[in-house]
Order: sequence, then C-alpha cells, then structure tokens
Amino acid sequence: MMEGNLARKVDLEEQPLAGISPLRILFAGGGTGGHIYMAVALARRLKRIDPRHRFLFVGTPRGLEERILSPLGFKWTTIRAGGLNRVGLRKAVRSLSEIPVGVLESRRILAQFRPHLMVGLGGYSSGPVAVAARWMRTPSLLIEPNAEPGLTNRILGRWADRIAVAFEETRQHFGDKGRLTGIPVRDEFYRIRTPIHRQGPLHLLVFGGSQGSRPLNEFMCEAIGHLSPKQVQICHQTGPAGFERVREAYRARSFPARVTPYIDDMPQAFQNADLVLSRAGASTVAEIAAAGRPSLLVPFPQAADDHQRKNALALAQQGAGRLLEQSALTPQKLAGAIRQLEGDRNRLQAMSEAARSLSHPDSIDRILDLIGSIARSRR
Repeated sequence: MMEGNLARKVDLEEQPLAGISPLRILFAGGGTGGHIYMAVALARRLKRIDPRHRFLFVGTPRGLEERILSPLGFKWTTIRAGGLNRVGLRKAVRSLSEIPVGVLESRRILAQFRPHLMVGLGGYSSGPVAVAARWMRTPSLLIEPNAEPGLTNRILGRWADRIAVAFEETRQHFGDKGRLTGIPVRDEFYRIRTPIHRQGPLHLLVFGGSQGSRPLNEFMCEAIGHLSPKQVQICHQTGPAGFERVREAYRARSFPARVTPYIDDMPQAFQNADLVLSRAGASTVAEIAAAGRPSLLVPFPQAADDHQRKNALALAQQGAGRLLEQSALTPQKLAGAIRQLEGDRNRLQAMSEAARSLSHPDSIDRILDLIGSIARSRR
C-alpha cells in the first residue's frame, strides 16, 4: 500500500550530496517513457545541485531514448536485451540468447564511462547492465516502482547496495536493503494546482502509455458514440500504431478531439485534464498522484506479476481513482463511468485531493540520500 504524504522540506544547500565530488552515474533500464522519465527526474535534480555531475542512459534500440533524451541534452546508448516474464517461448529463447551479448556490451560501456554508481530502473535492459556492474564491482542502486517487484529486480536485488521502493509491502521483499522512497517524478507534475472545472465539459485525457494501448483505443473509439462533445472534451494519445485509425474514428462520429500519436509535454496535458483514463503503469500512477488528478485505470492484464492491477488498487482503495478491469469493460460501461464523473464534480474534486495525498513529493530527495550514502561508503 502506498503510504501517505512523506513530504519534508529540504534546503538545497543541505543536500545529501553536499561535499561529494562530481559523480558519474549510469542509468539502466529505459525503453518505456515511464522508466526513462524516472531517470530524467533524478538527473535534472542532480544537475541543479552540481552541473558537473555526468550521466549516461542505457536502453534498447526499440526504446524511446532518442525521442526523450536527445532534446534534453542527455547522452544515451543501447544494448541488446529482451524480456523474459510473460512472453512467448520464442521470444524468451531469443531474450536468453541475447543476455551474454548484452552483458559484454554493458561491460564495455562501464569500462569506458567508469561510473561511480549504476542506477537500475526496473526495465529488462537493466539486467545485463546490473550483471556487468557486479562483475566490475560498480556500486548499484535499484528502483522498484511497482507494488509487486518485477522479475529483474527480484533477481538483481541480492547484488544491489540499496533498493528504493514505492510501497511498504514491496520493501519487505528486499529486507534490510529496501528503502521506502516513492518514485522519482518530474517536478512539473507537483507544480500542477489547477482545480477541477466546476462547469462546462469535462476535460478528459486518454493515453495507454508511451506506445499506446490498442484495447484502450478501441474502447474509446466506441465509447464516444455514447458521449456528447458538450459533455466531454478529449485529448487522446494513441501511440504511433493506432493514430490514423483513432483519428478517423473521431472524425467519423464528428466528435472534435485532440488526437495525437505522442504527447511530448505530458505535465501540461495533466494540468488541462479533469480526469485521466489510462493504463496503470507505476510511473503513470505516480504522476497521477503527484498532479492530484482523478483517474479511471484499466490495468494491462498481461503485465508481469499483475503489477498494474496492484498499482491501480493502491489508488482505488483510497478513493483517488476507479479500477476498470479490461475483461469486464465495454464501451457502454466506459462511457457510463465518464458520464457519471462528469455529472459529479464534487466527487472528482475529492478524488483529486485523495490522489495528491498519496504522492511522495520528496521521493527524489530520499533517493539522493541513498545515492549519497552509497557514494560515501564506497570511497
């Protein structure tokens, strides 16, 4: 269960890294926007503390590193890596065959960059890097953003110096190494303070993660037949694969909406929204809490260890969101849930406040505490 607000005020002049020489930190485990943006949040704060800190991001060729990191000026590279949990036999065999290559590629990257610390973000590409870091005796910090620890972090946790987690029950999986910190979220989400619109159409933000969600897109394309533009204004991130089809569905029903394959400024999209309809990835749930936004969450049913459902429950059980199981969802039920909240702005406001109470505004500072303690212990 996600704990309540753990906020504490930290003077930038009393940061945990004060007095430590500039660090070289390698972030491993990108691929999805959620993993990458956790690292971005940490790197940006570290840059504010000392511009001399250096960073290298390691992901996979199939990830979003180029789209996200290049405009921000961060250096990145890729290795060969694939998932093992809840994938088909053929993909699992291919992923296993790539592990030795990925480890050797990671070892070469570590030898060239010589990081003081490797930060694993939980994605499958963090596995080979963490193995190589262990091989080269590089200190490591893992971040486990989900309520149920992922396979990669369950395996690598025995080697890590510390594991930062977002849920108390998750910390218990890692014993003395686990630390409850919350998930690093970009500061822009915490600065969102726009209230829920009391009048006029409901502003609905729809997205299924950085790559989009075909089921969520399909549900929404049918649900708009049961909604009125006078009731709901929609901003819909489709993912690249679903963009044309979804845009045509809105056009065919003469339903005006902002339809886009990818939203570069997600904090601004959250600020404009009264309600978020999305999957329940850990970073998404953390951003919803940080922004104080009510949500309808449709967990990805094939997520490893059913972690998305557990993430959604953390919000739903506190009245901050509503969990909609994909197996029982229909376009009519989805439209009904949206209409119900559109007509009850007081409930939306209460959900907003409940969501914000579950945020961890000091999560980055807590993780910097861990980075500082690891850096000092290894010097």
